[in-house]
Amino acid sequence: MVVSGKPLVLPNGKVGEAYSYAFTKEVIDLSGCLNVRVLAPDGLGLTFDQPSQTLAGRPSQSGEHTLRLSYQPAAATPADPTLVRLLQWYVNPDPRSLWTEHEPSAELTGRKQHVAHQLLTAGPKVLAAASRRGRSHAKDAKFREDDFRCYYQADSQAYVVAVADGAGSANMSREGSRLACELATQHLVSALSGGIADKLRGFANTLEAATDRAEVRKALQDELYKLLGNAALIAARHITQTAEAAGHVVRDYATTLLLTLCLPTAQGWLVGAFWVGDGGLGLYRREEGIRLLGKPDGGEYSGQTRFLTMKETFEASSLYGRVRFELVPDFDALVLMTDGITDALFQTDANLAKAEKWQELLDGINAAAPLRRDNQAVAAQLAEWLSFWVKGEYDDRTIAILF
Repeated sequence: MVVSGKPLVLPNGKVGEAYSYAFTKEVIDLSGCLNVRVLAPDGLGLTFDQPSQTLAGRPSQSGEHTLRLSYQPAAATPADPTLVRLLQWYVNPDPRSLWTEHEPSAELTGRKQHVAHQLLTAGPKVLAAASRRGRSHAKDAKFREDDFRCYYQADSQAYVVAVADGAGSANMSREGSRLACELATQHLVSALSGGIADKLRGFANTLEAATDRAEVRKALQDELYKLLGNAALIAARHITQTAEAAGHVVRDYATTLLLTLCLPTAQGWLVGAFWVGDGGLGLYRREEGIRLLGKPDGGEYSGQTRFLTMKETFEASSLYGRVRFELVPDFDALVLMTDGITDALFQTDANLAKAEKWQELLDGINAAAPLRRDNQAVAAQLAEWLSFWVKGEYDDRTIAILF
């Protein structure tokens, strides 16, 4: 017999998350009642524990559901009818199930794969990179705006890596990021094969024993400034020419750029970097922690960051500070990543300087994509890892790791 009155409304649940609700006297007094049961639709994922009068489980179906609470009052006899109260329960869907993916219009130019990855095993290190279109771009039928390029330059035994993030508000930024990575790395690879590697290595090899370390260090900084600064400038100029030829303004191609070269020396490794925009670029050594090779910077465009395509990027006072280097005997990981990762996993710029946050990052990556030379699937696994879920963080994600 169904008891008259409005159904009892249970607290909402959420698909895939543990749920527990204990009936109390304030809701319904079941003390002393006989044969207390809760009947739920098949497959809903709930069970009822009679001793504790608790409804628990892991909901598997979203939407509004009607459950039936049946019992016999405490003073009832076995012949008395069973009473039934209707229970109303709403289960919120898993937010991930609400995201949809749409293909960009066939008329759009500058087409780009939604997922890309690359693995280089030549030389003494392994270089793995991956990039994935963000959920927000998939929902809005946009292309991935991130990009990357990775090379191993055999003559110099140097690694060259670039990662870029096109501005979300710039309608050709997917091309801007591609051109930035492509032109900057091509310049570095060409220069390294032309003798600059020996010059850099010479400075690095003499720095340790130099009587005037500051002078040698500045000479090395100046050489890297010319090399990396020119690579960035060449990319920026080419982007400007491309924009003008297409009838666009340069801001339509706005992009960040993280650019590195990693060169073996007699004492270990020389790692030089150029950084404009947000994201993260760090050299991680487990025994020493993290050394950032620059810093994320804010600016006027979209109220978020600065871009390679801004004139002020190449003002001498600004440009020189964007080039940094480290000399280390060895390292565990050189990591370049866009803000789709740093915003989600580091949350603040201050956290980029915390070694424990980088250890958490690498631990998470190693669990999904073991960073080992014998793992030939590491780049593809890295691309899958990029689909990790963090509420509110749905941007493109790109990462390159030299280990």
